[in-house]
Amino acid sequence: MIDIEAVMADFAVRQAQRQAQVVEEIQQLKTVILPRLQEAGIARVEIRFDGCGDSGAVEECACLDAAGAAIACPDVTILEDEAGNSDGDGSAELHSLGQALEQLTYLALERHHPGWEINDGACGELVIDVAEATFVLDCSLRFIATDDHSTEL
Repeated sequence: MIDIEAVMADFAVRQAQRQAQVVEEIQQLKTVILPRLQEAGIARVEIRFDGCGDSGAVEECACLDAAGAAIACPDVTILEDEAGNSDGDGSAELHSLGQALEQLTYLALERHHPGWEINDGACGELVIDVAEATFVLDCSLRFIATDDHSTEL
């Protein structure tokens, strides 16, 4: 027979561990990403996402210079262990800066808006102000609402 209380307690522990891991990975990615953006002369990054119907994706990642002109995301690599998510077997895979920005967005959504891709979903953007070293996640959650009334006359 299944002990539902033990299952729920185990689930809660694993969820707390995952949340702690996500917070740590976000901080490590922020630490790695900022200097790369500064070196490339990028002043602002706008990462747009959209989700619904049980799927979602980062749709666009725009890098802007100080004048607001679009510039290409630099083709620089980041070692996986540098970003804090090495699998511990000694191998360190290479990822592009663009992939790191995308991963940061997915982690931020997991941390602050889990289920952002479910049902009517959510859309928004993660904005990075490089000079101010700020990361702001703007998320618009979509839902269908009804306002039902029943009146006996």
